[in-house]
Amino acid sequence: MWLSFVQGLVCMSLNFISAEAAYVAHPRFITKTPKSLHRSKHAVNTSPASVRTTQLHMSMDLVDPSYNLAIGAFGVGLAGGFLEDIRKPDGDKLPTAKVFGGLALVFTIFSLFLTFQTTTLRFGFDDDSFSLVKNDGSSLGENVVVGGENKWGYSSFKNWDFLPSADFPILVYFREDQTPVENREEAPIVVDDLEGQVHFFPAIANSKQLKEGFLKYQCTRIEK
Repeated sequence: MWLSFVQGLVCMSLNFISAEAAYVAHPRFITKTPKSLHRSKHAVNTSPASVRTTQLHMSMDLVDPSYNLAIGAFGVGLAGGFLEDIRKPDGDKLPTAKVFGGLALVFTIFSLFLTFQTTTLRFGFDDDSFSLVKNDGSSLGENVVVGGENKWGYSSFKNWDFLPSADFPILVYFREDQTPVENREEAPIVVDDLEGQVHFFPAIANSKQLKEGFLKYQCTRIEK
């Protein structure tokens, strides 16, 4: 099970790289804004074409980044490096040295990738949508995996969850029906059998704040 989970994580992360599009969860409207979410601030651009965009950015709650996943991946890589260097009494390395060496290399590179994504990307909640944006709140443009903007209306969400759990989040999941049927892609991890496009993203954002946002906007969630 863990092998397939790690394979799914790597696959989703590669999509994350190619599209700079991550994978999200589901919300709707309540009253009080959680204090832990902060507003994206931009200088006011007075050109007419930018007024609406500036207003949207100024009203978006950005979720704080979390480097826990990057640190964890680096820790696994570091452990692999130590295990790779364990030697027998005669000074030769163990037969498992190449395996642990490969593990160290893969997870060290993966930790650097996660650090880069955690630094440069943010997830945001506005009045009607959940979005993947740059760290300054500006748009990333079109999602090259399934098409359309990296912005999903709350009314389109069908389910959301943290995998393997909210207390130990590695992936954040959601399913939506906003993506046209002809553009939908299959996902390597099956969480539910609902209709719609599945999205996953590595837990590079503060999971507590994500959950607060989902609850604030009354996200639809299938109880286990």
